[in-house]
Amino acid sequence: MGVKFAVAFGAEVTVISTSPSKEADAKRLGAHHFLLLSDAQQVAEAAERFDFLLDTVSGPHDLNVALGLLRLDGHMVLVGVPPEAPQVHAFSLIPRRRSLAGSMIGGIKETQEMLDFCAEKGIVADVEVIRLSQINEAYSRMIAGDVRYRFVVDLKGR
Repeated sequence: MGVKFAVAFGAEVTVISTSPSKEADAKRLGAHHFLLLSDAQQVAEAAERFDFLLDTVSGPHDLNVALGLLRLDGHMVLVGVPPEAPQVHAFSLIPRRRSLAGSMIGGIKETQEMLDFCAEKGIVADVEVIRLSQINEAYSRMIAGDVRYRFVVDLKGR
């Protein structure tokens, strides 16, 4: 959804991932560029390139690498929740006046504004609808990272 929102806001969007298999999805969602974080050359070429990063990762990862991609006065916002507290080196922030913040969901007013914006721009969530009888398989797939991008359980379909 972050990609879809950023594109709708008029941003030039780059999806950053450690998985090359996500590039096709990134482009399908509207991303203009794809950066493979596991490719040292791509990371070096993208150093200090971005004004803003939205970090949606809930798994362990090095925030300092991502912070190195921000320009002077760049901002990074965390919405994913890694299992361990991230370690951020002061010099990933201080010399280039970068900022790191976090965000959760908004209140009713913000949620309504978001839904109105989605309706206006035709933004919908990509989901896979499953039956309740598939819940164990869905859980196994979620643990294995084989979900694009959310499961919705159809309680009426049984």
